[in-house]
Amino acid sequence: MSGAEPAGAAARTSGETRRPASAGPADGRVRVTSGARLHFGLLGAPASRGNRIGSLGLTVEHPRVVLEAERAGALEVEGPQAERVRHLAAAFLDRVGISAGARLRVVEAIPEHVGLGSGTQTALAVAAALSRLHGLAGDVPAWCAALGRARRSGIGAHAFRLGGFLLDAGRADGGQAPPPLVFRQPFPEEWGLLAVVPAAGRGVSGSEEERVFEELPRPPEALLDRLCGLILMRLVPALLERDLRAFGTALESVQEGVGRCFENVQGGLYHPQAVPIVRWLRGAGGVGVGQSSWGPAVYALAPTEAAARALAGGLRERGPFVPGTGLFLMRPRNRGAEVSVAAA
Repeated sequence: MSGAEPAGAAARTSGETRRPASAGPADGRVRVTSGARLHFGLLGAPASRGNRIGSLGLTVEHPRVVLEAERAGALEVEGPQAERVRHLAAAFLDRVGISAGARLRVVEAIPEHVGLGSGTQTALAVAAALSRLHGLAGDVPAWCAALGRARRSGIGAHAFRLGGFLLDAGRADGGQAPPPLVFRQPFPEEWGLLAVVPAAGRGVSGSEEERVFEELPRPPEALLDRLCGLILMRLVPALLERDLRAFGTALESVQEGVGRCFENVQGGLYHPQAVPIVRWLRGAGGVGVGQSSWGPAVYALAPTEAAARALAGGLRERGPFVPGTGLFLMRPRNRGAEVSVAAA
């Protein structure tokens, strides 16, 4: 097997390399691996300044997408979320004008519509796998344009490209490229990280999400100014100084401000199923507790992995835990998606 290579992207950020425009068709099985992402919030709404909606988030190792692709006469897909992957693959092949098929196998998948970024990571994994399989030129911005991803938030696209903690500036021109990345930093790997996904919860997505954004009221300018100040002067410095407590305090303040921007459409600062979990985790010592994207996934930081594990155990034994709730002990992923080719 060849060594893993970063997913295609322009080499503008430290540590990022560019794959050749076209490496030729792959002679063997292509494998793409990409981690999930936690979305810490959108900064604004369509009616805000210049129509910019900045966003921030973190790439994590697990859960993750692992997708394999081989040559085939027709399009064949197996594994979890097979129909979704089939639809994405057919759309991508049609968009790039490829009539050849492929055999795709979903080895691992990110839970859908719970706030962990499954949509963008799966779409980009499909595009990366098919591009490498058929020797197509392309990179993350082109793949996003082909599949209609990253039109509002760029966190998923930049997570696929680079990993780490990410902050984008939104777009003001209505273009199809992912919003510009303004800050990227490796996340401390010694910090513990827990995500909790309620059993029956589902966040806003698809056409419902489009409708919601069209109906969102304009956030107060003072609130947007406060959020930007919190991020620039408290959250980012605390991350650079690896000060967990300061980072967590700032992140919770950002989350509450973001919740105010969306409380009219989600029924409060958090998804209804996230509220008791957020309260319990904060009371139990979780740091920087909040909701990822539309939820209902909730996350909490801790000083160490062992502390995060203890938090998970306490929630299971004494907290608002019901059977079927997902508990994920996560690690930050400080690198982008990987593409490798196994010899036929």
